[in-house]
Amino acid sequence: MDESRLADSLDEAGLKYLGMVDSTTPLIPPNLAGFANSCPAEGVAGVEYLTSEDPQFLEKANSGWYRLTREGGLFAAGDPEFLLAVNCAEPDEPRVWRWARVSLSDQWDIAGAGAATGILGNGFGHPAFVMLSLDGNAIVRAQQGEKSTEFVLVREPHQVQFFRKLAVQMSRWPDTPEPTRAAIERWLTTTAQ
Repeated sequence: MDESRLADSLDEAGLKYLGMVDSTTPLIPPNLAGFANSCPAEGVAGVEYLTSEDPQFLEKANSGWYRLTREGGLFAAGDPEFLLAVNCAEPDEPRVWRWARVSLSDQWDIAGAGAATGILGNGFGHPAFVMLSLDGNAIVRAQQGEKSTEFVLVREPHQVQFFRKLAVQMSRWPDTPEPTRAAIERWLTTTAQ
């Protein structure tokens, strides 16, 4: 992975790259956190839903994301640092997701410029990403649908049975990479109650 290119792309979105999180840190793996939009309603703490045809889509998407993340605990007002799932694989290789630590600058654009970089989406106005609070207690997932965008907030994923059951299933899937299996095991063990 080219970290300088990653830092440049994040800078375009208004995010400062602070480095990769140690892969042995017992956080929920990005592959697992990415299922936040499939979490049953009782595990979801908040949702922002926007239609793609809205003429104020970008403004509403950015303000909705910010409101959801601040109220949901992705970061604190005075310390806007959080984790972002990034693909660390080389081009033409299977995706390898890891957490990168980032901070929000004064000038940011998650849904527009951020999505355009490919790091935070699938093109300008098409946000798609997974974010995690530094303590691992808040996931924010953006998903682009055919005619809508949805931001989903899940609090305390370690207490949501959906994630714990899915983690066990993922660890048994034959196509789950070994680093992801190890990360799942660390997370399950560390957060066992």
